[in-house]
Amino acid sequence: MILSFAVNGKTVTVEGPPLRRLLDVLREDLGLTGTKEGCGEGECGACAVLLDGHLVNSCLVPLFQVAGRSVETIEGMAPQGSPDALQRAFMDEGAVQCGFCTPGMVMASRALLRENPSPRRKEIRTALAGNLCRCTGYEPIFRAVEGAAAAGYEVAPPPPAPEFRVTCTEEGRIAFFPESLPEALEILRQHPDAVPVAGATDLLPDLTRGGLPGPHRVMDLTRLEELRGIREEDGVLVLGAGETFASLGRSPLVRRLFPSLGECAASVGGVAVQNRATLGGNVMNASAAADSPPVLLALDARGVLVSGEGTREVPAKELWTAYRRTARRPDELLTAVKIPRPAPGTREAFFKLGPRRALVISRLTLVCAARLEEGRWRGVRIAVGSVAPVPHRLEELETFLEGRVPEEGAVREARRLAEDLLRPRTSREYRRDVGGNLVGRFLSSWISPR
Repeated sequence: MILSFAVNGKTVTVEGPPLRRLLDVLREDLGLTGTKEGCGEGECGACAVLLDGHLVNSCLVPLFQVAGRSVETIEGMAPQGSPDALQRAFMDEGAVQCGFCTPGMVMASRALLRENPSPRRKEIRTALAGNLCRCTGYEPIFRAVEGAAAAGYEVAPPPPAPEFRVTCTEEGRIAFFPESLPEALEILRQHPDAVPVAGATDLLPDLTRGGLPGPHRVMDLTRLEELRGIREEDGVLVLGAGETFASLGRSPLVRRLFPSLGECAASVGGVAVQNRATLGGNVMNASAAADSPPVLLALDARGVLVSGEGTREVPAKELWTAYRRTARRPDELLTAVKIPRPAPGTREAFFKLGPRRALVISRLTLVCAARLEEGRWRGVRIAVGSVAPVPHRLEELETFLEGRVPEEGAVREARRLAEDLLRPRTSREYRRDVGGNLVGRFLSSWISPR
């Protein structure tokens, strides 16, 4: 396929397969080697660029999704070869050594200062959390960003994008670009093998690691406004399947009604990943380690599946039928997730365990919800992920706790029961012990210290 997009304000036209990585196009076709190849999985940030003004990892962006978009790379910050003020701040603070990771750090800092010209140290740390540097230590980098902000560093708006233009030239490998939900559904009706693609944050690493050619037909979902929106309707929170985890994490409505979902959104990779990864993709990819499914299970959510035949709502516990399998038919799209407003007094807890404190694929995800009525637990929901092929609720434990009075004996029994119910495929004793302890931590929050 042949398509056009803007790079640092100039329109370029390139040719390649739809799922070729933007990273490779920038480096190999356009000679913009300031963008580096690091992990290839969105964990290191060495390949960070700005896409329509938003920080993304170019190793996770398929070529067909940049048609008619605007891309900014490190080279665009110094078009005449003279470093701009942010780059000079990095040099002045000694925040550059080998330089391999520096372009990604600078692009992440630029994205932050465009959105927040006067960030606090905590906000800087969060913005750079998805960027690894193995030789400088982070303190000089933080000081460089603070210094640029204090000096009044200004970031211009993103350069304009060119007119959307795509020509498919590769027989048998076709990309579709629907601009409305009915158009997308018609494409699926005619081409049930077409794979809907949103953030591609799981798709591209899977293809890269496995060395696979990828699907023959792909369909871009990022242009569908019908998949957007965060709103409350008749006591139900409706989340568009195309909403990113960045938007979910920033939503006051999500944070207020369902804090566990807000915490989950903030744990899905760094900023560059959160800007691309979508709720619908996390649900439909059906990874055993996906973060949002246990949350949706614990909150009694429902998925809205739409086809040309009509709409159906599927309870979360019926959405995942097997490892990497869902209840979605080939002609359907997940358009939204619905979560009923919690009963007054409901408490939630989101626990994610990994080999390090942040930016990890979980080894255990545990989500709990319950409330207290007349001194007894009610509405108990406990869901787990990353311990079985599909996420599931610990229904036997929920039944045990329902109607019990919060006291230490009940917590001890619940902890033991949780350990018995957890049957991880690997690291069994470790995950069972930790799972039981996390259940105990949640339940103990109702017991006043003596």
